[in-house]
Amino acid sequence: VTTTSVPCAVACASIDLLVSTPWEARVGAIEQQLAEQLRPCADSVAVADVRVLGAIGVVEMKQPIDMRKAQARLASMGVWLRPFGKLLYTMPPFVISDADVKKIADGMRAVIEDAEHSQS
Repeated sequence: VTTTSVPCAVACASIDLLVSTPWEARVGAIEQQLAEQLRPCADSVAVADVRVLGAIGVVEMKQPIDMRKAQARLASMGVWLRPFGKLLYTMPPFVISDADVKKIADGMRAVIEDAEHSQS
């Protein structure tokens, strides 16, 4: 056994697990839910753009996100996201429940609301 055989075996098992599930349908469901729950955020004065592609949801803010404040707010809601510059994004696992996708979207909306209040 070499140092690369174990990680390769794990990777192969992970791929086998993925292809044995209806992952494509799940990604489509995540995409639909993220779009439904995040697209209305585009109406916020603090938001520059909202993008959803597959299981990726991105809210681009007009101003850089205060990462410490945003992470504290999200953590208080039981959500872990890592804002990057002006981007607040999620790339949830394909096995995520609808309830947890909603929880993430709720957290993203809370960060947007905080940004709106800090602009006024």
